[in-house]
Amino acid sequence: MSAFYEKNNKEYVIESFKAVLESNQNALKEEGLTFILNTLEHYQNQSVFHALWKLIEDHESIYNYVLEFIHQQQDYSNLLKLILKKKFNLTQVEDILSVINDLLETAPYLRKNRCFQVLAIQKIADAVGNSIDPYKAASAVQAFKVTNPEVDFSKIKDKMMVYAEIALVDDLELQNMTLKDIDTFALLSTGKLNEIELKDRKIISKYQILKVLHELFTKPVVSVGVILQRLSPANRDELREVLKILLRGNLSEKYFQHILAAFDNEEGSYHYPQLFGYLSKHADDGRMLSFIKWSAKNLQHDHHYHRALKAYLKTHPRSIWKNKGAKKELQMISTVSFSRLVKEVQNEIASPVVKFVKRYGGYVSIVLLSTLIVGSGIYLGNDILFDKNEKTAFSKINKPATPVHVEMSEKTSLEPFKGWDAGNPYVFLVNGEQQTITFGQANPTGGKSLVLTGGQNIETPFELLIDSEASPFDEKGVLKEGFSLYHTEHDFDKSGTPEVVIMALNQTYESFVWVYSPLSENGSVALHSDLAINGMSDAKLVDNTLTLLGAQGQSETYSFVNQQFEKK
Repeated sequence: MSAFYEKNNKEYVIESFKAVLESNQNALKEEGLTFILNTLEHYQNQSVFHALWKLIEDHESIYNYVLEFIHQQQDYSNLLKLILKKKFNLTQVEDILSVINDLLETAPYLRKNRCFQVLAIQKIADAVGNSIDPYKAASAVQAFKVTNPEVDFSKIKDKMMVYAEIALVDDLELQNMTLKDIDTFALLSTGKLNEIELKDRKIISKYQILKVLHELFTKPVVSVGVILQRLSPANRDELREVLKILLRGNLSEKYFQHILAAFDNEEGSYHYPQLFGYLSKHADDGRMLSFIKWSAKNLQHDHHYHRALKAYLKTHPRSIWKNKGAKKELQMISTVSFSRLVKEVQNEIASPVVKFVKRYGGYVSIVLLSTLIVGSGIYLGNDILFDKNEKTAFSKINKPATPVHVEMSEKTSLEPFKGWDAGNPYVFLVNGEQQTITFGQANPTGGKSLVLTGGQNIETPFELLIDSEASPFDEKGVLKEGFSLYHTEHDFDKSGTPEVVIMALNQTYESFVWVYSPLSENGSVALHSDLAINGMSDAKLVDNTLTLLGAQGQSETYSFVNQQFEKK
């Protein structure tokens, strides 16, 4: 028979193929079937194969007979594989499901065919993973039913859903998930995903995190912290970052446990300064008040909580202490520890005059009377009512305030950063020559205007600028109350010339960080700005990276590569 195909050109063979189909459309004879099969085999490695199969499909009775015949005959399994691969050469889930249904409608026996099963499952998984909306694609698979009542498609569909779920997990970006996404995933999850089958550790980690998220947001929760313990430390850290993003627009009381868990320090307490900084950014006064009242009732008030809440109420620009209604409600909280905290805030925020009156209230009338009677009485009154230290402190209230360094707990360290006091130059070396940066001369309170002085006493002014609505400096360029400046050197690129890192930090851990590279040109040194960012924690410097808690509450890492910082 092969001589026929060698003797005649392809066009003649195709015309002969058409003629056989036409002459056998009522009943396929044996010689007709033999010619069809031989022709398909001869051209199976050529593109014309699919054109020939399309001709067969146009003759329904022949198509059904030939398809079932090659399904039953193991010798023709490769032909069936080619046919099915062409059928499943699709990218949209809906199109693939339609092909599955059509094939099982006319050829129900394919349900047991291994090639059909593998292609159906594999193509569906690929389509879900590559879909613009993977949730919608997976939902279509979940809702799919074959129309042929004689076909039990349940086992294949279960497998399709499992692999669609794997594709969904692989495609998901945890950092971009919403509460609606979690609800949808909960509805789509089969509960049959065997982690042993997952070869990729990254997918396993994401799946484990998704299972915990599913439980946290779809079931009644007694203790969020207990549920998080099911994860590895690394996965718990990642989940906390996801929670911070998820909850930014969902700060309702039912999620207060979740918010707290997002700032767990793994040492039996919480990162309270970052927590209150996060809430102040994303919650209005009413929600912040609700959280503080909830925490006063439900949390053990350790010294971390006491210090951080007091710092927030006293110094944060969005502190609810400035809201008279909220302030009144805080004063009504009756627990002993919280009442003590409120009194401390009241006393420490009060003006010097108020503190004076509270302390010496009984003597005020005497001082005033003395002043009215004896013109010089006010000086006598001052000598009586103030000791030397108090007189000095009171006389300075109209002078610029020296930055107050952040009060740190025993476990907290700002290393390698060092405090930078006004008037004390920051000294470092570049190519063996001493360089100094001074802010005290430019601004006694620590302003954004700095002066770099090189070895040849050449002074170069520069400013600590940042592209952000928030700033540690007021409109006059003066460091705001509560902020302190810190400095260090870190050789990010191991070049032997460390970069200069400057940080402004307040008591609620609102931070601003600048990184400069010293550049030596024509014997003088300049500072090139490499990075200027703000966040909600002190900066951590490791090798070529700088990491801090971002302004949105998630950990952010910047790598110094090719003389510039890149956000990971």
